[in-house]
Amino acid sequence: MIKNIIFDFGNVLFDLDLDKIEQGFRQLFGPSYAQASEKLLRDNVFHRYEVGEITSAEFIEAIRLSAPPHPPHDAIVQVWNSIFLQMPKERFELLLSLKNRYKVFLLSNINDLHATWIDEYLVREHGIHDFKDRYFDGVYYSHLVRLRKPDLQIYEYMLEDAKINPEESIFIDDLLPNIQAAEKVRIQGLLHPLGDNIIQKMQPFLS
Repeated sequence: MIKNIIFDFGNVLFDLDLDKIEQGFRQLFGPSYAQASEKLLRDNVFHRYEVGEITSAEFIEAIRLSAPPHPPHDAIVQVWNSIFLQMPKERFELLLSLKNRYKVFLLSNINDLHATWIDEYLVREHGIHDFKDRYFDGVYYSHLVRLRKPDLQIYEYMLEDAKINPEESIFIDDLLPNIQAAEKVRIQGLLHPLGDNIIQKMQPFLS
């Protein structure tokens, strides 16, 4: 019997356009884009930022200095946050309905700049100041717990911290490797491919 529902955030609850980052950086760096991309990947900058090993200021500066023309900080932040589209009102209602029957958790690979942007969006567009407390029994962000999916340690950390049983839990994510990792620690996985309707998918849990 399922008692706990664990959601990924991006492209499950919050719609994203992940191609926007590459498109934006290609415009900022122009002919130097390949050089910048190679250096950032070689230095593991994105992974290190996602697990909180470097600050937002250090992350932005690493991107800026990766190649000429060394874009300004504000332009980098704007591109980095350009992936966000929307989180429709009915998904908040879904979370509250589920929370009446289950424990509901959020488990996301995320970083400080994106988390800050989301908090500001929730206030600006939906008037929500208490998103984490109102809609979830626990929120696990990679940059705060310093672990990330699909590493098994983040699932084990969440299970222990939340004091929940993996066999009584289901995890919804848009990426198959993250689902497969959850299943290795005995959490039931539910793949949510891009374009699927999360509200329709969760109806069996409300019937």
